[in-house]
Amino acid sequence: MNSFKNLHDGLAYEICRQAEVLESGGTVRQETRHWEPATKRTTSMRVKETADDYRYFPEPDLAPFDLSDEFIESVRARLPELPDAKRARFVETYGLSSADGGNLAADAALSAFFDEAASANTSLAKPIANLLLNDVSAYLNANNVALADARFRPEHIAELVKLVADDTISSKQAKEVFALMVESGDFPQKIVDEKGMKQVSDAGALEAEIKVVLEANPDKVAEYRGGKVGLIGFFVGQVMKATGGQGNPKLINELLQKHLSD
Repeated sequence: MNSFKNLHDGLAYEICRQAEVLESGGTVRQETRHWEPATKRTTSMRVKETADDYRYFPEPDLAPFDLSDEFIESVRARLPELPDAKRARFVETYGLSSADGGNLAADAALSAFFDEAASANTSLAKPIANLLLNDVSAYLNANNVALADARFRPEHIAELVKLVADDTISSKQAKEVFALMVESGDFPQKIVDEKGMKQVSDAGALEAEIKVVLEANPDKVAEYRGGKVGLIGFFVGQVMKATGGQGNPKLINELLQKHLSD
């Protein structure tokens, strides 16, 4: 064997070959076999009839153990939830993808953090997992900080996700709040209140700004209605500018499409 690939392929072949021998009622011989990379199969090189030929002998310093089923079950009962079981639970309980569930389950600290953050509101489990696997993990890695030493806790993350979910702040604003949160340790709601970052979601107030923007750009309105629908981004940007960046972009988009289709 001159590579790990050949070692892997040889083992895989032997597992299948020996299983077929045993299933057909045969006996697996003690022998040295040669791996042929070209044909991806093993061939017999020399037969060794007894274990002595392989220099097999009991380890004199290891005492034999006869473990009872009861002992094995008692040990199993004391084991923590293992990664595969945890991944399956995350998928079933929180609706996470197998990949996200596996990534969380692979890290004991991160998975425990996620469990605590998501347990209070399972409907937000997916965005909480996304925040942990992306922004939180990136912050921890970039700053070489252990999760246990971070200034934020599961309730901080759950609150931040909820602020986005109920349209109090936008996803863009959430990144700014997160940056302030990890430095100060303050709760997201407190940061939003102190910084005046709450989104404007008053349809009446937004429509007033939209009308001003549309009246100031009649040429762009005509182009949009003529088929250049990509200009919707321009209009959203203008309204966001008029609201000091605090307008609800989702609602602005919906209201703009309504006015531009009239």
